[in-house]
Amino acid sequence: MNGYLGIDVSKGYADFALLSADKVLLEDVFQLDDTSQGHQSLHRCLSKWIKKYGITHLYCGLESTGGFENNWYGSLSSWKERLPMSVARLNPSGIKKNIQAGLKRNVTDSLSSQYIAEYLISHPEVVSYELQDTTYSSYRSLHKHIFLQKKQKTQLINQLKALLYTAFPEMVRFCRSSIPDWVLALLQKWPSASRIAKAKPEQLAKINHVHLKKAEDIIARAKQTVASQTKPTVEFLIKSLALQILEKEKYIDQCKALLEEHCKGPEVELLTSVVGIGNYSAAATMIEIENINRFPSPKHLVSYFGLHPVLKESGDKTGVSRMSKKGRAAMRAVLYMCAKTAAFHDQHMKKIYHRHRSRGKTDKQAIGVIMQKMLRIIWAILTKRTKYDSAVDQKNQSEKTPQLVKKSELDNKRRFQGFDQDAPVTNKQARKRRAHTESQASESRSSAGSSIHAQ
Repeated sequence: MNGYLGIDVSKGYADFALLSADKVLLEDVFQLDDTSQGHQSLHRCLSKWIKKYGITHLYCGLESTGGFENNWYGSLSSWKERLPMSVARLNPSGIKKNIQAGLKRNVTDSLSSQYIAEYLISHPEVVSYELQDTTYSSYRSLHKHIFLQKKQKTQLINQLKALLYTAFPEMVRFCRSSIPDWVLALLQKWPSASRIAKAKPEQLAKINHVHLKKAEDIIARAKQTVASQTKPTVEFLIKSLALQILEKEKYIDQCKALLEEHCKGPEVELLTSVVGIGNYSAAATMIEIENINRFPSPKHLVSYFGLHPVLKESGDKTGVSRMSKKGRAAMRAVLYMCAKTAAFHDQHMKKIYHRHRSRGKTDKQAIGVIMQKMLRIIWAILTKRTKYDSAVDQKNQSEKTPQLVKKSELDNKRRFQGFDQDAPVTNKQARKRRAHTESQASESRSSAGSSIHAQ
């Protein structure tokens, strides 16, 4: 018989529930601490119960809880050579929806471990894949740290922009998208309009990317400033924020260089063959993917990163198609920059970008299409172990238009009965049916004309 071990992990301890395939509790729920003694006790219990209940294979599942599950996952994985077992790290979202589908209301640590074991029984596909090689996943902590540092840098920039608007509004025109390094260097020495007004153009011109004419223009504008904040505390904040942003940029670059240096492999080399994907982007992508065998098709990979379109249709109600944005935001941030580069430098991607722009999509929507396209290419090159070739991708593109695909799907749905114009449907649905019938009649006439002409 198969056994199912559900593990609800908390900080410092975990609750365990052992169930049979019939969802019968074989042993009362028990709790162990995340210590050497606790892990040894778990190994003894599992060894005993596998023999006691004649378990041919034990399926273990534990939720991803921000890293608290790593020690338990590591121990269970190391025991697979001695015990007939598999270990799966589970998405809490799936377990939550499974609980809701079962109309269960109470949630405790003990019940949660049982719910996890029941989820394993109901969804055996979640343990069909196990990560054997942790080459890339072991760098996840560093990648998350870089993403956190970027968010903190953005917060600092937003705070500095808000201060500049009242303390030195004439500099805001240089900081519309971001704050250039030369502006940060300038603000470190002259953190207010009043201070710059007293400076000499030659002093400002010593800063990189500030020529004499620009320096004179900045000083002239500073003398006519409309700044409302002139207090020393504001100057201190501006100077401090400029310094922190510069230091944060240097630190992020150091972390990226460290990740590039250590996170290497054949998959990373393959990804760098795609235009727009550099060494850091390739490493970050593989950290999130871990192993391409986890994804049976490109659609699974696209959905995993939340780049699939969401469209809700029900009767006459049709929602707006948009990106789902479910999954890891860090990966979408990396792909966004890669897609912008690809849309500019890769002729194949550039054509796709402009085609969607001509159809009325905004810049970000068109870039979203490129992001999804790049994920499909990534899946293909990692699966086939071949470098990117835009000519191959163009050849493999389907010739069917979305309209033809939609019409084919509709014809298939109505294969047992054509549209009945007397059906009690809404006016909107009746118009759709008439249009569909007229379209079919037009196609029939055109095919008949072709046959006569051929004869």
